[in-house]
Amino acid sequence: MSHKSEAEQIREIEEKQRATNWPEALQAGRSVDEFLWKGDPKAKPIQRAGLAVFATMFLSLFAVSVVVVIAKHDWTVTLVALIPGTLSGIAGFRLLRNTFRHDRHTRNQR
Repeated sequence: MSHKSEAEQIREIEEKQRATNWPEALQAGRSVDEFLWKGDPKAKPIQRAGLAVFATMFLSLFAVSVVVVIAKHDWTVTLVALIPGTLSGIAGFRLLRNTFRHDRHTRNQR
């Protein structure tokens, strides 16, 4: 068991908490947005699971809007349900696609 000096422990803690400051938080937020929209072929399984849960939220809103469109025969209700439903469906399917995106080079080398 290695014993680190107090200064080394403080330095390690400060490095772990760097993303809470403004410039680092902006960079971290940008990378999360990029992961959500573009996907990451080298994402960890827990990141993929979180993205799948997030995509499921959008897809459930899409499913609710489809049910409303089928159940109601009023064109105003259909229009109001169809617009956000379509947008959430597009976003949900895009996020779900990014969930299962893998690196083809590493998969072929196994």
